[in-house]
Amino acid sequence: MTVATEEHLRRLPKVELHVHVEGASRATTIKDLAQRHGLRVGDPADLYEFTDLNQFLSIYDVICASLRTADDFRRITYEALEDAAACGVRYSEMFFSPGFVIRLGVPVQTVWDGVRAGLLDARADLGIGARMILDFDKPSGPAHAMEMAAFAGAQDRDLLVGMGADSVERGIDHRAFAAAYVEAARHGLRRTCHAGEDGPAEHIAIAVRELGCERIDHGFRLLDDPELTAELVDRQIPLTACPTSNVMIANVIPTVAAHPFAQQRRAGLLVTLNSDDPGMMRFSIADEYVAVADAFAYSLEEMEALSLAGIDAAFAPDHEKAALRASFRTEFDELRREFGLPSR
Repeated sequence: MTVATEEHLRRLPKVELHVHVEGASRATTIKDLAQRHGLRVGDPADLYEFTDLNQFLSIYDVICASLRTADDFRRITYEALEDAAACGVRYSEMFFSPGFVIRLGVPVQTVWDGVRAGLLDARADLGIGARMILDFDKPSGPAHAMEMAAFAGAQDRDLLVGMGADSVERGIDHRAFAAAYVEAARHGLRRTCHAGEDGPAEHIAIAVRELGCERIDHGFRLLDDPELTAELVDRQIPLTACPTSNVMIANVIPTVAAHPFAQQRRAGLLVTLNSDDPGMMRFSIADEYVAVADAFAYSLEEMEALSLAGIDAAFAPDHEKAALRASFRTEFDELRREFGLPSR
């Protein structure tokens, strides 16, 4: 077993599959945009203070109220990918959630024009591979979900690769979104869903068995259902786990060490490591790698395996995934040499 330093873990090449572009926004950027649009917000140092999911969502509303133009969305998308690249992310699939701003009068096309521009600029300037997933807002209901599926389906699949569903779980009839997911599949969109975060394992079962989801976001409660767990192991349906988020936002565990992440991996599940809302939590994917390695006493070999698991779970084409695996293994070896460690 090889022990890695914090610096080594931060520099590992990474894939991130569960990060919200709005929640990745820099506090200083949101304050700047809010002021441009005549809104008053507090000191950026205090803007992202929250203690539970409801407070978190209220701050999310402040962020979305500050986003009005395509250039606003271009800026936060570019900056989110810039921050990710600085943490070693080589490929990212980011969520964007138009439902939060549609109800404020911002057209979904304006949102996508800006997100698309930021994505393309980041690809060109930063060399980071990136695609977007349109997340519909569950509380907005099935009609909204269907509208978002139709919109996403009409876009370039190389840029907008999938559809997901976010926001709260409790009190939501997840089966009501079946038609929207059928529409998404008809357009060739990959499908995922936030499930089992602050809701029961039953929501994961519905997402996989009735909505046709190919990936589950969070999946915190999965192990509560052994039969469902065995099914996801057999089908290798990935979980995009966010341990620190489950501590800071959902408050479902007191520490990262209490997260079922390690148990899920031991069960044979394909689990990936992600930051969720790094701007709002002020906790990046590099911080997450360090926290998880420390919490579970993971070796460098295990952390490299986690890095590769992100590639396996990605919605990227097979040829891209093969190229990423080859480049990651090269980087692993180069980092080991640099840090004076034995080769793999």
